[in-house]
Amino acid sequence: MQNQYISLLELGKMMRNVFRALKKRSDKLIQVEIKISPEQFSLLYAIRIKENEVIQKDMAEMMGKDKSAILRLIDTLEEKKLVQRVVDSKDKRKNFLIITKLGNQVIDQYKKAVDDTMEELLQGLSQSEIGNFHKVVCHLMNNARML
Repeated sequence: MQNQYISLLELGKMMRNVFRALKKRSDKLIQVEIKISPEQFSLLYAIRIKENEVIQKDMAEMMGKDKSAILRLIDTLEEKKLVQRVVDSKDKRKNFLIITKLGNQVIDQYKKAVDDTMEELLQGLSQSEIGNFHKVVCHLMNNARML
């Protein structure tokens, strides 16, 4: 039983260290003067990859957060002029989210910083080890959703 607690502690430490490395790297590489949090980047990127109309409810489900948390993130991204709300012409209660030109520039720069950092973090691991790690993480996430 104690090994499971140690594994959870190690997983938490790993996540903090990875986010710290990503923040440090992105602070050095990002040329746009706009700073965003990893959570803001995740939402911005999720909006970009969604293929159809993007609404707040979809983003909440996609990111596993409640609507009010997503609303606060959207408000912040809109204040930074990275996303824009557009009212649906058929249903005035519905707002679509569109990434601005500046938002796309920020995504591209942050994505490059993330990709470069992840490449360095994964150095020394085989594809098989990376695949096994991915399987374990997916398994833990699926089990956590069931609780």
